[in-house]
Parts: sequence; structure tokens; C-alpha cells
Amino acid sequence: MRILPALRSYQARVFRSLYGQLPASPGVQFTVMFPRQSGKNEVSAALVAALMQHYARREGSIIVCAPTLYPQARISLERTRSGIIRYARRWRIPLAAEDNVLRSGGVTATFLSASPEAHVAGHTASFALIADEAQDIDPDWFDRQFRPMAASTGAPTVLFGTPWDGSTLLERAAEANRARDRDQPGEPYSGFDPWHHQVSWQEVAGVSELYGRYVAGERARLGASNPLFLSQYELVASREAASLFDDEQLAALRGTHDTLSRARPGERYVGGLDFGGAGANADATVLTIARVEGHRCEVVAWRSWRSAPFQAIAAEVAAAASAWGLERLVADETGLGAPLVAQLQQILGRTVVGLVFTAASKSELGWALIGAAGSGRLALPAADGSADWRHAWDEVHACRRQLRPGGQVAWSAPPGRHDDYVASLALCLRAAETAGLRRLARGRSRD
Repeated sequence: MRILPALRSYQARVFRSLYGQLPASPGVQFTVMFPRQSGKNEVSAALVAALMQHYARREGSIIVCAPTLYPQARISLERTRSGIIRYARRWRIPLAAEDNVLRSGGVTATFLSASPEAHVAGHTASFALIADEAQDIDPDWFDRQFRPMAASTGAPTVLFGTPWDGSTLLERAAEANRARDRDQPGEPYSGFDPWHHQVSWQEVAGVSELYGRYVAGERARLGASNPLFLSQYELVASREAASLFDDEQLAALRGTHDTLSRARPGERYVGGLDFGGAGANADATVLTIARVEGHRCEVVAWRSWRSAPFQAIAAEVAAAASAWGLERLVADETGLGAPLVAQLQQILGRTVVGLVFTAASKSELGWALIGAAGSGRLALPAADGSADWRHAWDEVHACRRQLRPGGQVAWSAPPGRHDDYVASLALCLRAAETAGLRRLARGRSRD
């Protein structure tokens, strides 16, 4: 099979090895890890197109799956599908496309969802079973629904993706393949064909200077120790459960600026409001106020209430927002927070934005906190001896995170503890990120 110029050197190396091994490797499970945005879909597409040509005189099928058809995996599958069509045209492979099936002669490539909600029974993988974003596919579901597709044919499997928490379908298979490869004589690709294929972002940057700049930008934005950066670019798994902030991020959160008792002229302020509950041991309602300077968010004040009537809290929050001149106040709109947010919006107008805590929205807030702390864009004030300062730091230190499938992170306080100040901080950071840059008034000069 002729390698097209569109494949870069590192892509072509992996493609050649996989294409050479697959037809002669019944039952073997190969693993491929590329950093984000480095072209793994191109390799997958070229591989499927080449296999369709290789088996053109036979009848059979190739199965391509991803964890869910919507939304992110659908994009990945579409990239692979469009790549196959593009390669088929260049290689002059006759190809017909209908819904989720591509056909060339008697060979089909069928695209399926690997979501547990999908109905995929009855399919057969004759020549290959390929899984994209395999780190997000439930291992038990894959073993029950997809592996049997190759049981009668011995079709090899190829898992594409990135590491996550060390326990995923992809990572388990990759570890077994690494162990196998270590026992082989010679060097990978020159002395033997490996079962595990891995490309570093540094190798990609050696081919594309723009990619190197992009990764450097992501490292600055997310922080070098951010689990997302480690997973997607360094190809390093993070611990499934750990503190929300590591030691480096906690150190970066320690600002040297003072708390403020009132707004200063010419400065911009935003707020985050997390509503608590009723009762002596309930969560506190916390308002975090931060100064915005460019892309940096510096906490300068807190207000907190415990066991106070919600109507009284709403009135005091509205008064504080007006006194500080908050440009944006993001407030917890979950449950009983909804009518309180509506009341604040009547008083403060578009300044107030409600946010409902869900697994997805809380994950976004958690990643934003980790990224801002790791990149120096978020800071708490120097110690002022206040109870609010102590509570905030106690919660920031104690808060735990749990990595979830699909690139999500869950975070909460340990049993018996609270995370009200952390939640308020997350909402305040969202307010800073959505407030926008300062708009300067510009006059028109007169001649």
C-alpha cells in the first residue's frame, strides 16, 4: 500500500506497522496513543481504507466504534469517516456511503456507538475491530458487546486514545502490550513491530512548529500538572482520586495582595454566590468577590451567612453587589437557589447569571479551577486573620477530586466537611472568565 504524502513521518510509521501486522495477527489487540490534535484520526482513516482495498476481493466487515455518537465522539468518527472517503478517492477505491456504513465491493466499514445505551448486537467484525477514544469506553460493556463480534473471525482489535486514570480499557491493554514489547529483541519498528504505538507531542512538534506552540499555549493555560494536560499531551495517567489542587497549585493560589473592605476606584470586580441550606449544620451561603485584572482573578473579600433567612440573604447580596459595583455575579441556581437568583436578577438585572450544578457543569468549573490555579490566573489573598480566610483555605486544602469517564472530574469535600467556599470560588472564577475585558471609551478626534 502506497503511503500518501498527507501522512506525516510519525503517522506513516504507525500506519505501516499496523497495516503490516493486522492481516497476520488474529485475535491480537493493538494500542495507539497520540497527543491531542496530532492526527490519530488520519491514521485510523488510512488504515480502514487500506484494509478495505486489501480485502477488496473478499466479503466481510470492519467495525469502527466510539464511546458515544454525540457529541465529541461523533466529531471523531466523522473525521475518520471523511478521511476514509478522501483516501478512497486518492487510491481510486470504489466506495458507497449510506448512513453509518461505507461499502467497497463486498467489504463494509460500519460505525457504531459504544455507549451502553446503544443497540449494537448482531454485528460481525471480519477483518478488524477499531475503537476510538477507547479510554472512555466502559471495559465491561466492550467485553460483552464488541469483543464477541470478532469471536468467530479472529479479527484483530486496535484501540486509539489517550491515558486517563490508569484503569481504562485502553490503558489496561497498553500496559499488557508494553510488557510484550519489552521482551522483544531489537528496537521497535526496526527490530520488531510493536503492539503498542505511542507518539510524543515533542515528536509532533519536531514536524510541526505550530503544534509545538499550541502545546506550549495549552501548558500555560492549563498548568503543567493539570490532569487534562498530562493526559492529552504528555500521555501520562493521573491518579483516579486525589486532592483537587496539588502542592504546586496550592502554592500558586497563595496571593500576596490584601483583602479589601470596599471597592477601589478604577478597579473591576466580579462575584460568585453559592447558596447553602437551612439548619445549624447546613452548608453556608458564601459570596466571593474578586478583582479582575486582565486574565487574572484575585479574591479580595468574602461574605458568608449560616442559618439566615434566604430573603434576608438575597437583600444583603444585592446590597453588596451594588456597593462593589460587580460587573458579573454568577449564582448557584440549583434547587432552592432558582427563586433567589430570579429575585436577584429583578434587582440587579443582567449582572446576575444563574448556573445549575450538574455533573457536567461542575466538571467544567472544576477543570477551570485547576487550570487557573496551575497557570497563575487565580489567587486568594494573604492571611488577614479572618474566619472567612481560614474557612476558605481549609476547604481549598481539603477538597477532593475524582476522575470520571468522558474527561470529567467530580469534586467535593471529604465526609463531614464542607466545600461552600470552593463552590463560591468556582462561580466567581466563571464570573471573571465571562465578564470580558474592559471596554475603553474612545472619542473621535476633531481636526
